[in-house]
Amino acid sequence: MNLIFVRHAETTLNKSGIFCGRTDCDVTLEGLKQAKNLLKDNEKDFDFIYISPLKRTRQTLDVILPNSNPIIDERIIEAYLGEWEGKNKSSVDQNLLALYRVGKYTPLGAETPEDVDRRVCSFIESLFGKYQSNQRILIVTHNGVMKSIKRNFVKDYGNIMSKNLETITITDTEFEYYLQSKKSQGTT
Repeated sequence: MNLIFVRHAETTLNKSGIFCGRTDCDVTLEGLKQAKNLLKDNEKDFDFIYISPLKRTRQTLDVILPNSNPIIDERIIEAYLGEWEGKNKSSVDQNLLALYRVGKYTPLGAETPEDVDRRVCSFIESLFGKYQSNQRILIVTHNGVMKSIKRNFVKDYGNIMSKNLETITITDTEFEYYLQSKKSQGTT
Protein backbone atom coordinates (compact mmCIF):
# COMPACT_ATOMS: atom_id res chain seq x y z
CA MET A 1 0.00 0.00 0.00
CA ASN A 2 1.10 3.54 -0.66
CA LEU A 3 -0.36 6.28 1.52
CA ILE A 4 0.77 9.61 0.09
CA PHE A 5 0.30 12.40 2.64
CA VAL A 6 0.50 16.01 1.41
CA ARG A 7 0.45 19.08 3.58
CA HIS A 8 -1.94 21.68 2.13
CA ALA A 9 -0.67 24.63 0.07
CA GLU A 10 0.27 27.97 1.63
CA THR A 11 -2.64 29.74 3.33
CA THR A 12 -3.35 33.41 3.93
CA LEU A 13 -2.54 32.86 7.62
CA ASN A 14 0.69 30.94 6.85
CA LYS A 15 1.78 33.88 4.70
CA SER A 16 0.96 36.35 7.49
CA GLY A 17 2.85 34.37 10.14
CA ILE A 18 -0.30 33.51 12.07
CA PHE A 19 -1.01 30.16 13.71
CA CYS A 20 -3.82 28.55 11.68
CA GLY A 21 -4.70 25.59 13.85
CA ARG A 22 -8.37 24.83 13.26
CA THR A 23 -9.10 28.29 11.82
CA ASP A 24 -10.70 27.66 8.43
CA CYS A 25 -8.65 29.89 6.13
CA ASP A 26 -8.07 30.05 2.37
CA VAL A 27 -5.09 28.98 0.30
CA THR A 28 -3.14 31.84 -1.35
CA LEU A 29 -2.87 32.27 -5.12
CA GLU A 30 0.84 31.46 -4.86
CA GLY A 31 -0.03 28.29 -2.95
CA LEU A 32 -2.49 27.27 -5.66
CA LYS A 33 0.14 27.83 -8.36
CA GLN A 34 2.64 25.69 -6.47
CA ALA A 35 0.07 22.91 -5.93
CA LYS A 36 -0.51 22.64 -9.69
CA ASN A 37 3.03 21.34 -10.10
CA LEU A 38 3.03 18.97 -7.13
CA LEU A 39 2.34 15.73 -9.01
CA LYS A 40 3.27 14.69 -12.52
CA ASP A 41 0.45 13.34 -14.68
CA ASN A 42 1.69 9.76 -14.23
CA GLU A 43 1.50 10.17 -10.43
CA LYS A 44 -2.17 11.23 -10.29
CA ASP A 45 -3.81 7.81 -10.25
CA PHE A 46 -5.26 7.13 -6.79
CA ASP A 47 -7.70 4.51 -5.62
CA PHE A 48 -9.01 6.70 -2.79
CA ILE A 49 -8.54 10.27 -1.60
CA TYR A 50 -8.94 11.68 1.92
CA ILE A 51 -8.97 15.27 3.16
CA SER A 52 -9.58 16.96 6.49
CA PRO A 53 -12.78 18.98 7.00
CA LEU A 54 -10.89 22.29 6.68
CA LYS A 55 -11.30 24.06 3.34
CA ARG A 56 -7.58 24.55 2.75
CA THR A 57 -7.22 20.81 2.16
CA ARG A 58 -10.10 20.81 -0.35
CA GLN A 59 -8.73 23.90 -2.13
CA THR A 60 -5.33 22.21 -2.44
CA LEU A 61 -6.88 18.97 -3.70
CA ASP A 62 -9.02 20.83 -6.27
CA VAL A 63 -5.82 22.08 -7.90
CA ILE A 64 -3.93 18.77 -7.66
CA LEU A 65 -6.86 16.61 -8.84
CA PRO A 66 -9.80 18.68 -10.12
CA ASN A 67 -13.25 17.05 -9.91
CA SER A 68 -12.14 14.43 -7.39
CA ASN A 69 -14.51 13.03 -4.79
CA PRO A 70 -12.60 12.80 -1.49
CA ILE A 71 -13.58 11.21 1.78
CA ILE A 72 -13.54 13.69 4.67
CA ASP A 73 -12.05 12.34 7.89
CA GLU A 74 -11.92 14.29 11.18
CA ARG A 75 -8.87 12.35 12.39
CA ILE A 76 -6.61 14.19 9.93
CA ILE A 77 -7.70 17.71 10.89
CA GLU A 78 -5.03 20.13 12.12
CA ALA A 79 -4.04 20.11 15.78
CA TYR A 80 -6.02 22.54 17.92
CA LEU A 81 -3.61 25.19 19.22
CA GLY A 82 -5.54 26.48 22.21
CA GLU A 83 -4.51 30.00 23.28
CA TRP A 84 -2.17 30.29 20.27
CA GLU A 85 -4.96 29.76 17.76
CA GLY A 86 -5.07 32.81 15.44
CA LYS A 87 -2.10 34.57 17.10
CA ASN A 88 0.88 35.92 15.23
CA LYS A 89 3.89 33.65 15.73
CA SER A 90 6.04 36.64 16.63
CA SER A 91 3.73 37.50 19.56
CA VAL A 92 4.39 34.29 21.51
CA ASP A 93 7.43 33.49 23.64
CA GLN A 94 10.02 32.29 21.09
CA ASN A 95 11.56 29.82 23.55
CA LEU A 96 8.14 28.22 24.01
CA LEU A 97 7.61 28.24 20.25
CA ALA A 98 10.91 26.37 19.76
CA LEU A 99 9.86 23.81 22.38
CA TYR A 100 6.40 23.47 20.79
CA ARG A 101 7.91 22.77 17.38
CA VAL A 102 9.79 19.75 18.77
CA GLY A 103 6.84 18.50 20.82
CA LYS A 104 8.10 19.56 24.25
CA TYR A 105 5.54 22.27 24.99
CA THR A 106 1.78 22.46 24.56
CA PRO A 107 0.05 25.86 24.59
CA LEU A 108 -2.71 26.29 27.19
CA GLY A 109 -5.88 24.55 26.02
CA ALA A 110 -4.19 23.00 22.98
CA GLU A 111 -4.31 19.43 21.82
CA THR A 112 -1.24 17.52 23.02
CA PRO A 113 1.12 15.67 20.65
CA GLU A 114 -0.10 12.43 22.25
CA ASP A 115 -3.72 13.32 21.44
CA VAL A 116 -2.80 14.06 17.83
CA ASP A 117 -0.78 10.82 17.63
CA ARG A 118 -3.75 8.76 18.87
CA ARG A 119 -6.10 10.00 16.16
CA VAL A 120 -3.53 10.01 13.34
CA CYS A 121 -2.31 6.50 14.18
CA SER A 122 -5.92 5.32 14.41
CA PHE A 123 -6.55 6.75 10.93
CA ILE A 124 -3.49 5.08 9.40
CA GLU A 125 -4.16 1.76 11.13
CA SER A 126 -7.71 1.82 9.76
CA LEU A 127 -6.45 2.36 6.20
CA PHE A 128 -4.04 -0.57 6.47
CA GLY A 129 -6.91 -2.69 7.78
CA LYS A 130 -9.36 -1.60 5.08
CA TYR A 131 -7.43 -1.41 1.80
CA GLN A 132 -5.35 -3.82 -0.26
CA SER A 133 -1.57 -3.71 -0.46
CA ASN A 134 -1.52 -2.62 -4.13
CA GLN A 135 -3.69 0.48 -3.60
CA ARG A 136 -2.57 4.12 -3.69
CA ILE A 137 -4.28 6.59 -1.40
CA LEU A 138 -3.80 10.36 -1.38
CA ILE A 139 -4.33 12.22 1.90
CA VAL A 140 -4.28 16.04 1.97
CA THR A 141 -3.77 17.21 5.53
CA HIS A 142 -1.89 19.57 7.88
CA ASN A 143 1.46 20.18 9.57
CA GLY A 144 0.30 18.76 12.92
CA VAL A 145 -0.65 15.50 11.22
CA MET A 146 2.62 15.42 9.28
CA LYS A 147 4.54 15.89 12.56
CA SER A 148 2.66 12.95 14.05
CA ILE A 149 3.49 10.80 11.02
CA LYS A 150 7.16 11.67 11.37
CA ARG A 151 7.15 10.87 15.09
CA ASN A 152 5.47 7.50 14.61
CA PHE A 153 6.19 6.16 11.13
CA VAL A 154 9.41 7.72 9.82
CA LYS A 155 12.72 6.50 11.19
CA ASP A 156 15.31 9.32 11.40
CA TYR A 157 12.89 11.92 10.03
CA GLY A 158 15.11 15.00 10.37
CA ASN A 159 13.04 18.21 10.59
CA ILE A 160 9.75 17.68 12.45
CA MET A 161 8.15 20.70 10.77
CA SER A 162 6.65 20.22 7.30
CA LYS A 163 6.63 22.86 4.60
CA ASN A 164 3.49 23.54 2.60
CA LEU A 165 3.01 20.80 -0.04
CA GLU A 166 5.61 18.54 1.58
CA THR A 167 4.81 14.88 0.99
CA ILE A 168 5.39 11.76 3.07
CA THR A 169 4.73 8.26 1.73
CA ILE A 170 3.89 5.44 4.08
CA THR A 171 4.28 1.93 2.69
CA ASP A 172 4.14 -1.47 4.32
CA THR A 173 7.75 -0.87 5.45
CA GLU A 174 6.90 2.27 7.46
CA PHE A 175 3.77 0.63 8.84
CA GLU A 176 5.83 -2.36 9.99
CA TYR A 177 8.32 0.05 11.63
CA TYR A 178 5.38 1.66 13.48
CA LEU A 179 4.02 -1.73 14.63
CA GLN A 180 7.46 -2.84 15.84
CA SER A 181 7.91 0.47 17.72
CA LYS A 182 4.53 0.02 19.40
CA LYS A 183 5.39 -3.55 20.30
CA SER A 184 8.76 -2.58 21.81
CA GLN A 185 7.02 0.13 23.87
CA GLY A 186 4.44 -2.39 25.03
CA THR A 187 1.51 -0.43 23.57
CA THR A 188 0.02 -3.09 21.31
